[in-house]
Amino acid sequence: MRADQFFFRYCVYLPATWIRGQNVAGHLGMLRKTERIAPAERRKLQEMRLARLLQAARSGVPEYSRRLAHLRDDSLSLQDLATIAPLTKQNLRDLHEELRYRPQPRFTVAKTTGGSTGEPVTVYKTHTAMAWELAATWRGYAWAGVYIGDLQARFWGVPLSAAGQRTARLTDFICHRRRFSAFNFDRGSFEQYDQQLRANPPDYFYGYVSMIAELARWYADTGRHLEQPPRAVITTSEVLSPDDRSAIEAAFQCRVFNEYGCGELGTIAHECEHGRLHTSDENMVIEILDGDRPCEPGEKGEIVVTELNNIAMPLIRYRTGDFGSLANEPCPCGRTLGVLSDVFGRAYDFIVASDGRRFHAEFLVYIFEEAQRQKCGIAQFRVEQTAPDHLHLLVVPSESGFPEQEELRLVARIHELLGANMRVTTSRVQRIQREASGKMRVIVGLQSSSPRQAPDAATRHA
Repeated sequence: MRADQFFFRYCVYLPATWIRGQNVAGHLGMLRKTERIAPAERRKLQEMRLARLLQAARSGVPEYSRRLAHLRDDSLSLQDLATIAPLTKQNLRDLHEELRYRPQPRFTVAKTTGGSTGEPVTVYKTHTAMAWELAATWRGYAWAGVYIGDLQARFWGVPLSAAGQRTARLTDFICHRRRFSAFNFDRGSFEQYDQQLRANPPDYFYGYVSMIAELARWYADTGRHLEQPPRAVITTSEVLSPDDRSAIEAAFQCRVFNEYGCGELGTIAHECEHGRLHTSDENMVIEILDGDRPCEPGEKGEIVVTELNNIAMPLIRYRTGDFGSLANEPCPCGRTLGVLSDVFGRAYDFIVASDGRRFHAEFLVYIFEEAQRQKCGIAQFRVEQTAPDHLHLLVVPSESGFPEQEELRLVARIHELLGANMRVTTSRVQRIQREASGKMRVIVGLQSSSPRQAPDAATRHA
């Protein structure tokens, strides 16, 4: 172990999380012990945590006092889940306060997220739940040969506000990572990225599939390679296609390990050395539903998750809006955790400014999440770039409405960040449809051939 790895693991990250009441190291040790136990034993662990969660939710969460009224204390089990109505993102917004535990636990973390599906939401998590989430993440990284204290090159978004940027810098320091912006870049920026990667070689890459894939293709096009390649590349947030995986592995001479999760729930599945996405079964119960019907192993449906550790705002049978299937065969790696396959749902494009600058889709997602935190009145959104100087916004207003002044404020924010010559039009619609594949693409770039959705109301221009 290098001196910097030792320092950031034992002197920075673990003490910082411990001070926050997050025993990440202890939980990580427990997860490593349970990843190969018999499925029946893990099922008992899930049922124990589920019973505790349901009891707490029924006694302290107003909405669940109603939803769980039919359950008996002496019969709480995994079978009871099928009798509970699933929770949607719309429920999470509309019943936000009714879904919070009362009184709120002393230490909680607020997370505004979910913008990748066009439906931003805010959830509250206890520090204990956050510790289990982080521990599951580090366990998954270990399968890729990555450990706490390793240096990460993070191809990710940059918060828009000054306060958010300060928080990001502090978090990046604690987590020993260097951030490479996926928001405001062109292929010329890759020259600078390359210099930074060579000057201080990271142990691993982490970030958006599309961003890392484009960087990989730039290396291939320019005939470059890193003398000290990363140990692994961990991709997240987007569907990892075989072509993107091949391009990344060829350019950076290492394995790609995929991660699947969502902001509300945290890490859900990580790829092992045999290429299977193993689910975090100690932390959650995963169902695959076709409407309300449970799917058989191998049958595709919506991924529905019950998070077992968080009483601050329990998410019980939470509809993620993503789709996939559960495999039935054991993994050659010997881990007995479930295997999630054929995951699809979210996909992104790039937005290209008229001056050639490229912005990852999360750039606009951040703008909408920022507006959502200010209660602007948007329930769901979609952004389509129809020309180099034109963005078209599809907006589903919330029940309280999307006031014109909020629309003007949102458009002004887009102009501020993308340039005043970017023409922005807005259409209020009743719903936003998925693609035939099931993907919910909320940012559609200029090169996309996806058909436009006809607006249900007049289009505004700004």
